[in-house]
Parts: sequence; structure tokens; C-alpha cells
Amino acid sequence: MKKVFLILGIIAGALLLLCCGGGVALYYFADTTTYAKPSDACATVTGAQGIAPFGAVKDQQPKSTNAFGRTYPGCVVTFETAGTLTVMIDVTSSESDVRVHYDSIKKAADASVAAGATVADVSGIGTKAFAMYTTADKALLYELDLYHGNLYISLNITAPAGTTLTPDKVRADFLTMARSMMSSLEETSSGGDLGD
Repeated sequence: MKKVFLILGIIAGALLLLCCGGGVALYYFADTTTYAKPSDACATVTGAQGIAPFGAVKDQQPKSTNAFGRTYPGCVVTFETAGTLTVMIDVTSSESDVRVHYDSIKKAADASVAAGATVADVSGIGTKAFAMYTTADKALLYELDLYHGNLYISLNITAPAGTTLTPDKVRADFLTMARSMMSSLEETSSGGDLGD
């Protein structure tokens, strides 16, 4: 009788291991979103949905950033009246690299609250996201930073004094832009450069 219970126990244990262990294995081996480094950052930015509300583009220039031991692309877009938009796109080989990038920028943003900036977490996009803005001297400086998978995006607009842009309006347009850029970069991931 003891042998029967022992055998039943082994079978139950094996089934439990297959069930739960398999679930854990599936969790760890499940596909995660992988993004490709853009071949043309400015095309990725100006082709994104959500940029049109800022008006006519006067100029656009690529801008690379050297930080965190790597170089990543970006773009500076100057609008006729809305100001200047700076976008950085950091695509790495691992999520941990972009998480370090995000945590570092978020820490700096939190420190700026004492100087009058408003900083808040943003839900509904990426793994983590936050926005920061100031309206000093009636000008608007607004930034949205997020990461997801191996992708980090920062969108930052500097609008001149007297701007009609509001933080809520910029936030909505930035979320649309970021989602559009994420979709575009994900679509090209199969044949793209996955970062340094």
C-alpha cells in the first residue's frame, strides 16, 4: 500500500513539475518585443503620427548622443511656430541597458522638482514612462521618456514664450508619436540593427 502512495506521489509531483515548471519555462522563454535601431532617426520621427499638430517643419537635423557607453541616434526638428522637438532613440541588445538609462534620467528628473518642474509617471505606454514639464516665463518645456523591451525613447519640446501648446495637449500628441514610432521600429526589427 505504501508503494502505491509513493508511486502516486511521484506521478503527482511529476505532473505538478511539468505543469508549473512548464508554465515558468514558457514565461521565461516567451517572446518579448524587440526593436531595431532606425536607419534614419529623422524619418522615423517626422513620419510618426502625432507630429502634425505641431505645425509646419522648418528644419530637421540628425543628432547622435554618446552616453551609457554607446552612441544612439536622434533628431532635432524645428517647427515654424511651435518651437524645437528633440528626439532620442536608444536601442540596445538588452532590456537591462535601457532600464539603467531610464532610471538614470528619471532620477535626474525627480531632482528637478525642487527647481519647479512637474514630474509624473505615465501609464499605458511601454514598461515604464514619465513626463516632466515646466512653464517658466510662459514658455513650455515638456519631456516624455519611456522604455519597452530593448527600446528607450525620449521626446522633448521647447516651445517659445506665448505658446498656445499646453502640457495636456503635448502629452497626448507625444503619446501618439511614441506609439507610432514603437510600432514602426518593431516592424523593422526582423532585419534591423538591434543595438550595441
